Order: sequence, then C-alpha cells, then structure tokens
Amino acid sequence: MGLGAPVDDRSEPMIYAAKDVAPGASLKVDLCVVGSGPGGATAAMVAAASGQDVLILEAGELVTPARSTQREEEMYPRLFWGSGGQSTADRQTRVLQGHGLGGSSLHNLNLCKRIDERLLSRWHTDRKLDALSPSTWRSLYAEVEALLSVKDVPVSARNRHNELLAAGCATLGWRGGPLRHNRTGCVGSGFCELGCAFDAKNNALKVCLSRFLRDGGRALTGAQALRLHVGGGRVRGVQVAAVDRPGGTVLHTFEVVADRVCLAGSATGTPALLLRSEVPDASGSTGRTLRLHPSVVAAGEFDEPVFAFEGIPQSYECTELVERRLWIVPTFGHPMGVATLLPGLGSRHAELMRRLPHFAAFGAMLHDRTAGTVSSDGELGWKVDYDLETEDREDLSRGLIAVTRLLFAAGARRVILPFHEPLTLERGAPLPDPAMLDLRPGRITLGAVHPMGSVAASDDPNLGAVDSRGRHHAVRGLYVADGSLFPTSTGGPPQLSIYALGLHVGRVIIDDL
Repeated sequence: MGLGAPVDDRSEPMIYAAKDVAPGASLKVDLCVVGSGPGGATAAMVAAASGQDVLILEAGELVTPARSTQREEEMYPRLFWGSGGQSTADRQTRVLQGHGLGGSSLHNLNLCKRIDERLLSRWHTDRKLDALSPSTWRSLYAEVEALLSVKDVPVSARNRHNELLAAGCATLGWRGGPLRHNRTGCVGSGFCELGCAFDAKNNALKVCLSRFLRDGGRALTGAQALRLHVGGGRVRGVQVAAVDRPGGTVLHTFEVVADRVCLAGSATGTPALLLRSEVPDASGSTGRTLRLHPSVVAAGEFDEPVFAFEGIPQSYECTELVERRLWIVPTFGHPMGVATLLPGLGSRHAELMRRLPHFAAFGAMLHDRTAGTVSSDGELGWKVDYDLETEDREDLSRGLIAVTRLLFAAGARRVILPFHEPLTLERGAPLPDPAMLDLRPGRITLGAVHPMGSVAASDDPNLGAVDSRGRHHAVRGLYVADGSLFPTSTGGPPQLSIYALGLHVGRVIIDDL
C-alpha cells in the first residue's frame, strides 16, 4: 500500500506516519475515516470488524501512556490544537480540542453522561431524526457503556475539591450527585487532562482503536485532510497533507482513493473540510450552527489546603440549575494552565499562585442557544466566530453568582471572580447582582471544551446537510460521525453520545454496502 514502516513495529504494527508515504502516492481503501476520536474510532472499529479495508487519517501523533510525561509544556503541544491556546476570533472564549490517535478522549476527564431524553425527543420530532429515536439512543448508550466499562465514581475516590462542592450543595439545599466515568485501575494522580501515564482511561485509543487494529485496520498519523474529491454526486477520496504538526507545515501531499469517506474531525474540523471542499448543502447550514458550552469559573480560597489538582478531577455534579441551562462541576488545572487564567499581574499574580493549594474552583457550563460559525481558514485551518446572545450572557452571569454562592457555602474565606480586572469578594459581603456583571469580550475569558452541532443532522435536506444515519444528503458515500451532528448543544459532557453516534453511523456504513 506504500505506507512505509510502522511508527512502532513492536506494539502497533498497523500505525504509520504520513511523512513516510511517498509524495503524490495514491492509496486505495474501502473506507477512509478522517479523525480518530470517539466518533471516528468507533465507526472505524465497526467497519473493520465487518472485514472492510479501513484507513484512519489522524492529524496528531500516537501518544502512548509511556509518552504521557505529566509535563504541561510537553503535553499541551502533544495533545491540543494550538497547544491549548485556540480561541474564538474575538479571543473571549478559549476552545480546547484534542488531537492524537484517540482524539479528545486522550485528554478529557472521562465523564460519561447521557443526554436528557426530553432533549432527544425534541430532536427526534423537530429535526425529523427518524433513525435516532430516544429508544435507539437508549440501546446505543447501553452498548457503549458496556464497551467503555462506565460506572459511578466511587465516593471513596472523591477528593476534597469535589467534597467541597457536595458540601456547598448540602448547605444550600441544592441538588447534586455522583458522576459516572470510564476509568479502570485509576491511581488518582490528577493528571487526566495531560493524558494518563497509568493507562487507566478506557478511551478511544485503548478500547476502540485496539480492536480496529486487531481487525486489520490501519492508521496514518500526521495526516491532515486537505480536500474531499467528489464527482458524479459521490465521494471519490481525500487529498491528504503530511504535516510536521497538526495545522502546521505541509511536507507533501498524496491521495486516498475510497468509495466511502467518514468525517469525524470534530465540530470545527469537519465543517471546515466540507466548506473547503465546496460540498453542496441545500440547507446552507454547514458550519453555521456551532455550539460551545461556554463556561465561567470562580475560585475560592480556603484556610486549609484543598489540593484540587490531586485525585480524580470531577466526581460530583450540582444539578440544581440544569433547568436554567447551567451545569456546575469542580474545575481545576495544573500550574501552567491555571497561571494563564488567574487574574492580575506581577506580585499580585505571584501571590495567587503561591496560594494555589488552598484554592477550589467551581465552573458553571451553559447549555447554550447561541449559534456560532466555523469557516475554513487557509488550506488546513478554521476560524470560529461566536458572539454570545444576550440571554446566554445573562444566564452565564447567573452561573457565576451561583458558583460563588457554592464556594462560600462550602467555607471559602474569599472568592475571586476572574475578570480581567479581578473582583474579590470577602466572606459575608453582599454578592453582586448578576445583571450588573459585565461578561462582554475584553472583560472576562470564557472556557469551552465541548464544541458541537456545526453540521446539525436532519432527515430534511432543507434543514441539515446530513441525515439521522450520518449520510450526507448531497454526496453518496460521504458520512459524518462526530459531535458536529448534534442539532443543539447537549447540556452535558458529550463524549458518551459521540461514541454512540460512531457506533450508529459505522453500522449504517456497513448496511449501505
């Protein structure tokens, strides 16, 4: 096939580096999958198990547990687009997305949560998703939860940071409870966001790609899709760039010829590739319905050390405000990441960093209505525009006050709201009116780790470019199997649902043979 030597001929003989493919080469396969995260890895796993010749294209590299060094300056470039510095065009919202074999499942915090069935029912009816009824989702969830060994995080594994959230909920009489995860053999190192050196994550690399490779599938690392080849109303293949790093320098190009192509390059990469390839879309919606789950964070200082960076990062949730579109969890990071988010300069910033072990941080994530846009930027990149609607901005302001209340209820002596001109609230002082908080760009930085919904599915081609089976309406043989398909934001961590979509679309691909 002309793939060169495997990147690791001892452990992963079917993983190759795109730089070793001959410039101008033409590789022929049955199915080409663009992206290896939860959606792409699962779809590829299903197809390879049926005997199909499947090739995965992954822009990132193979990051094994042995290469997970727990060093931020090494792991951020290895695992994140833009080394973790990717943001919206106005610079207000930091958008974390992963690359590497396994995609964002390499760095995510392993939360496994089903989408509320009321939302699934609305999607089924409003978006005419005939193949994705709530009962279909239930069946897919059950399979994926078994595949990933999903279970409750035991109370015995809950660190003090999460106990403080539970205490805050109890004091206020707010609803909360344990979260579910896909870990086995966790040692509580706290480095989940930087990849697991202990191989405790049941992620796409460990679970799905291992099966995919066992069944004869092959993967190319350092391979970024430039354009789709379409002719006569069907997909013909992919023009591929061998890159020195994701989004970096193109070393050379080659072709993958395939009668079927499945896009799973994320809610930014998938629409950007469709737009760059000028794939027809009668709905005109490709890239115009992006949701981000923007979040705000408040940090509380406690008299006793919290050591929020130790143990399982997120094991407890506050669900009191989910009907108001706000989901609250502990949120923390390691020194380099925290330093970029803490307010202040010079000695003021240094003092906050010295007190780091005494801080807890709670985040309020918004089930957003705002529709952002993804556009193609150059031959490899994308641009994200996202301007919060007034109602969403007001809800986030309420979320910021809610997490402040929880921190004080848990015993914080003071709470810092991380505006660019930080607002410090002392215990017992009156809380600001949410309506008076200014969350406009230039005043505060928001976080987003769940981009989704940018190629929103519908069985009506006038409403969406892709149907409820993942098939593109305008191009035969072209499928989508990632979080781009969600018709709205999900209101919670989407990884479980993306695995489910990968399983669903992978089976459709085989049924269409």
